[in-house]
Amino acid sequence: MISVFADQYLYQIDHFLPDQVELYLFDPANGLPSELSKAHALLIRTVNSINEKSLADIPDNLSFIGTGSSGTDHVDQEYLRENDIVFADAAGCNARSVAEYVAASLLIWSDNTGHSLHEFSVGIIGMGHVGRQVNTLLQKLGITTFGYDPPRAEREADFNSVELDMILKADILSFHTPLNHGGNYPTFHWLNSDKLKGRAFDLIINTARGGVVDEKALIEAHKKGTIHHYILDVWENEPQLKLETARQSYIKTPHIAGYSVQAKRNASKFIADELIRHFDLPSAKNTDVPSPRTITDTIESFSGIEQLITYLHPIRQYEEKLHRILQNNQDNRGELFNKLRAEFPLRQEFNNIRLPEAYFNHYPLLKKLGFQSLD
Repeated sequence: MISVFADQYLYQIDHFLPDQVELYLFDPANGLPSELSKAHALLIRTVNSINEKSLADIPDNLSFIGTGSSGTDHVDQEYLRENDIVFADAAGCNARSVAEYVAASLLIWSDNTGHSLHEFSVGIIGMGHVGRQVNTLLQKLGITTFGYDPPRAEREADFNSVELDMILKADILSFHTPLNHGGNYPTFHWLNSDKLKGRAFDLIINTARGGVVDEKALIEAHKKGTIHHYILDVWENEPQLKLETARQSYIKTPHIAGYSVQAKRNASKFIADELIRHFDLPSAKNTDVPSPRTITDTIESFSGIEQLITYLHPIRQYEEKLHRILQNNQDNRGELFNKLRAEFPLRQEFNNIRLPEAYFNHYPLLKKLGFQSLD
């Protein structure tokens, strides 16, 4: 029997593991479980770091660690390699969900500012799993996009990255890079005062990692008016947010851009499949598919595209709850930030939402976003 310790918030993780696994769930708010001595595998999320300090005493039987996230900056992979521990992540699991968050944010921003998105160009920083999905979705909406990813261009002969000067001429920047402090292409504080000097942006969106954007430089540019608005889903020193940064955000959310039923299901399945492969176990038998969300309200129930989008995507609900946490809970904001991330009901991705045909007649872009017809 294989003993697996898993973050209790990994979506339906028990559905993706075979009977040969003895599963122990732990609350990540309390750190790594104290009973790890009998673990063969450990499954985590981004809220628990894995490094020489947090996992100083590696159990003798532990040979596999997986994270249900596409980002891996919370894991010291070199430390795991030195100790012969196989590591797996869920890269790409939430790409579509993040792309939908970016599209929803842009539609809300566009509706409120009174500008057509066709007037703006979007520079996509990072063209991996998520960046590619963002690019595809925005192009379907008729938005001009530019992709910037020098390391990918170095790896792939058929991929062309625009030059730095070109990407910094975009009206809007959307970030989709890992957080790298070193190497040939560090991304820590990629957007900093040097890159902002002498430039102006209508909107900055960061759904990657908080440290990719220097919040001090962001705030200074916003005060000067050279960055008109910014939307943040990720934060420096998360979950301890800087109140000034949050207050000035056009939209602020608690690191949930990738939080959909489909993304969370993908994450659990990705790491469970790698665990099964590592221990040479039979596959789990669960093949459940989430039921679609059906909308029956009439199109006349919505006064405009913002009201409709925020009904179909809970971005404003997240923002309202985060605002209350920051305003009313000085002593335990970080704890409540993580709790909101873990316990707020997951949304359905657009292609699993069914709408009456009248919606598409009124707003043709809904079809481009991936919504399905109920009729």
